[in-house]
Amino acid sequence: MDPFFTEEQLNNMSRENMMEVMRIMQNQVRKKETEVQLLKDKQKELEFMNAMLSDRLALAQRRRFGSSSEKYADGYAQMDLFNEAEANADTDTAEMEEEIVIPSHKRKKRTGKKEEDLSNFEVTETIEYKLTGEDRYCPDCGTKYKVVTKEVVKRLKFIPSTFEMVEEVTYVYSCPKCSAMIRPEKELPLIKGSIATPSLVAGIMNAKYVNGMPLARQEREFARYDLNLSTKTMANWIISCADRYSEAPQMVLFDYERTRAGYHPVNFLGDTFHGYLMCDGYQAYHGLNDSITVTGCFTHARRRFDAALTALKKDFTKEQLKETVAYQAMTRIGILYKVEELIKDKTAEERYQERQKQSRPAVDALFEWLHSMEDSVDRPSLIGDAILYTLNQETYLRRYLDDGHLSIDNNSAERAIKNFAVGRRNWLFAKSIRGADASAVVYSIAETALLNGLKPYVYLSYVLDELRKMGPFQSRMI
Repeated sequence: MDPFFTEEQLNNMSRENMMEVMRIMQNQVRKKETEVQLLKDKQKELEFMNAMLSDRLALAQRRRFGSSSEKYADGYAQMDLFNEAEANADTDTAEMEEEIVIPSHKRKKRTGKKEEDLSNFEVTETIEYKLTGEDRYCPDCGTKYKVVTKEVVKRLKFIPSTFEMVEEVTYVYSCPKCSAMIRPEKELPLIKGSIATPSLVAGIMNAKYVNGMPLARQEREFARYDLNLSTKTMANWIISCADRYSEAPQMVLFDYERTRAGYHPVNFLGDTFHGYLMCDGYQAYHGLNDSITVTGCFTHARRRFDAALTALKKDFTKEQLKETVAYQAMTRIGILYKVEELIKDKTAEERYQERQKQSRPAVDALFEWLHSMEDSVDRPSLIGDAILYTLNQETYLRRYLDDGHLSIDNNSAERAIKNFAVGRRNWLFAKSIRGADASAVVYSIAETALLNGLKPYVYLSYVLDELRKMGPFQSRMI
């Protein structure tokens, strides 16, 4: 390989030219080092993928040709169905009892976990143990005993679900003289012609949308209490109530659409909306109206680097992992989240100012660093996907710096949608569009309650009772 410069050229170079050559060489060395590191990461990633595919192949062959009977090893998750009590019991943790010191007539009370567990429950029954009759007198001297203290122990009873029949009797009056008739005004029903009450429907909604209990399972549970309440009836109740839910401002709001087309958020937000829309990198949402400003989610970018790092953990030591591009990217993004943690309780204006001082320089450095690897990265690799995804979303990921009201990610929405995603397998009535719409409405109510620190069942009962006061709506069932 011929040298870049001859010996004579080097001897005749000025100091400035020589320094410029050194800078160029340093940049080339750094670029080559980055390329080498990316190739190492790619090699380990391929080894990881090869091992994973081998495991999948072995599992597929075992499923196809192996024994059909299932055998569970100790600790397998399926066994928790039967030994949950034994697996989760903690014999080393004892309930804290109250300590009563009788001789000095001083009581030393140790407030423990039991007191905390029972603090939210009212005392509905008191059992007193007192001396009666002749037992009230001392057998030695005949003097009547005097109460010096009381030992109070609290226990918790469980009462299974109970149903109470409410019978409404309306008296109809008639004037004996002119035969005019009158009846007193009565409370409006929740659903016209139905046995449904706010407390009953709220309980069904709470079980389904908060606790993930399918309507079919609730039907079987009700049958054990001699209540014949079909899945179809409960589904119709939920749909009817969801149709009447008021359009008051909601902090959590789900909307059902059959596709992910870009016009859906436009239709949902309406023509008068001017603001920000946070989403992932789905391209259909990046060409919306000018009144809608799309912001990106750093969590989605971070997950791709985490996936690349996971592929390397099997063969890399902790020190080696710290040298990888994936680890360094996650560290840089972690700095941004650390800033967010420090300013989470500040006002929007204060968050904006702190982001300009702390976050913006870190974001600039992150993308400058990623751009330096853009040409040398292996695009099909996991680390290549992470780098190129983040660079493609740069405009949207930077947006949170422009307004203190914006979040760095959409984790709050993902947390709210968790129950929705888990429970969707239980949507026995969501085969229809009205059923899916009803699910979206009820999930909105339940998650809004949770987000505001409210108890979903109590809030659902309140909402349904308010709907009842608005007047009955037609029923398609009993």
